[in-house]
Amino acid sequence: MNRLLCFFMMSAVAFGQTAYKVARTSDGKPDLQGIWIARNTASFDVTEIAEDPTIPYLPEALEREAKADRVDPIAHCAMPGVPRITYMPFPFEIMQRPGYVVLLYEYLHNHRVIQTTPREHAEGIDLFLGDSIARYEGDTLVIDVTNLGNRTWLDSARHMHSDQLHVVERYTRTAPDRMLYEATLEDPQTYSKPWKIRMTLHRINEPGFELKEQECVEGDDGRAIHPLYRPASKS
Repeated sequence: MNRLLCFFMMSAVAFGQTAYKVARTSDGKPDLQGIWIARNTASFDVTEIAEDPTIPYLPEALEREAKADRVDPIAHCAMPGVPRITYMPFPFEIMQRPGYVVLLYEYLHNHRVIQTTPREHAEGIDLFLGDSIARYEGDTLVIDVTNLGNRTWLDSARHMHSDQLHVVERYTRTAPDRMLYEATLEDPQTYSKPWKIRMTLHRINEPGFELKEQECVEGDDGRAIHPLYRPASKS
């Protein structure tokens, strides 16, 4: 019995020793910098990364969805919104400086410059990528996003939201080349309760890799929208 107990204690210690210890920036924050990408197809259907694949829609929200436009807004070259911008099939870069964090997206040259100093959310604005305020909780970067408007979808499967959407994003580095991304979505006009998505982001370590100049041409059959697009065979 004593040997068995000793074995479990030693195993617990070994596990603790192998837990990833994130590097720190010059001002002591968890270093999340680098170029990252989501390797999934959640931009086509967000339920792929939802904790519960059944999104808790209110009945009136389902009626509103049934009457909505059938064309994904990004087909008109609209910005994808938050959180969708994170799981678009394009890389993005995280840069950290004292007092703020910058997210640079290859998709449509989108960017977010986010303060990490306390402030209140702005009022009376409507932005595709919302109004973001960041803070650090231990090893996690937390971004609180409001003022998102209702002009974006969560995916191409027509999962929608209203202008009351409130998103809380969490970025936690779990390995040198891995980061856990979590987001809680709350929208009292659309969902009966908050719900969550989570996925792994992968760091791109290819030497000399840079974000490219990506453009969207409206109505171009998706060729400028998803790099997974392949023209139909002529055979």
